[in-house]
Parts: sequence; C-alpha cells; structure tokens
Amino acid sequence: MDKRSYRRFTAEAKRTILDEMQQPGVTMAEVCRKNRVSPGLVYRWRAVAQQATTQALQKVDSRGHSAPDAHTARLQADLERMRRVVAEITAENLELKKKR
Repeated sequence: MDKRSYRRFTAEAKRTILDEMQQPGVTMAEVCRKNRVSPGLVYRWRAVAQQATTQALQKVDSRGHSAPDAHTARLQADLERMRRVVAEITAENLELKKKR
C-alpha cells in the first residue's frame, strides 16, 4: 500500500490563493485549477480566515485598542482594588492626624 503525499501550503500561499478568488471575473474553479487545489480545501481555508478575522475584530474596541485578556483583566482589577485600599488608608491617616 503506497503512502499518499500531501502538499503543504504556507500561510502566505493560502492568503494569495484566497486573494486571487476575490478578483473580479475570476471563478473558484479557475483558481483551484491554476493552483492545483480542491475547492473543498479552499472553502475550508476561507472559513478559517473568516473565523480568525471575526475573533480578531471582537478583541479590538471602537478606538482600536485591544481588549485585555483574562489574565490582564484580573491584574487590572487587583490593581484598582489596591488603589482603593491605599486611598481609604490615606484618608483614615489624614483624619487621625487632624484629631491630634
């Protein structure tokens, strides 16, 4: 039984093939024949690219800043809590000094 050999495409090659499909007047069949890939494979690449784009856009807010990941968000929450504690202790310290 002979082994099937599969070609590996780099991310850049996949992107080039997907970009070719976006050109006006070009059909998927033409692009697939030219690059010797199956339409099913190209559909899968396109779905993965669309999903990655959607996820990337969900991580960016309206000002173009990336949303913090869970670890960063937790650290920011801890920092804010510590700032509130320091502010409270400072206020108490000032009150005690006034009473002297």
